[in-house]
Amino acid sequence: MLLFRSLLVPVLMLAAAQANAQEAAPALPDPATVEVPDVTPSTDPKVREEGYKFYYFHSPDVSFAEAYQDLKECRAYLPMSGPVKVPGFIPWDETQRRRTIESPGMFGLVGYAIGALIQPKLERGVRSNKMRRCMGTRGYVRYAIPEATWEKLNDDKDEGALILKQAKLASGPAPKDEVVTK
Repeated sequence: MLLFRSLLVPVLMLAAAQANAQEAAPALPDPATVEVPDVTPSTDPKVREEGYKFYYFHSPDVSFAEAYQDLKECRAYLPMSGPVKVPGFIPWDETQRRRTIESPGMFGLVGYAIGALIQPKLERGVRSNKMRRCMGTRGYVRYAIPEATWEKLNDDKDEGALILKQAKLASGPAPKDEVVTK
């Protein structure tokens, strides 16, 4: 009888945790209500050349909800890493991430100024590589868009709206354009 009770308690706790997790998940809006920028294929050769920097993801095999979940998971890897404050363990959750410590510059004022000039490009490259690898392994391909459209699509002010816009494009109709392979 004691063995039965010791096995029953963890099973009931797991069931209660799953029920709470399902209740806490917000319902996604109808994709038709999500406004996205115009991603009509461009004939500008510059857009094609810069397609490795400015793009959006698409997969014909996913639903809006699946695309939303994939983007949400992949974007969780985007915060730049650095020294972690103690304690080192924080449970993985979209609302709880490790806080990093900004390190002071090692090369003085000139080094700080040069770093400020190249830092945005480096960060964009790191973010792009993380997203490309994460979404690419899930079967998504990339399509080139102009830089101004990319800026509208990746506006960081509202993470939830950003993911909704990208999920609508990722699960929408297949674009009649060339896939970015670079």
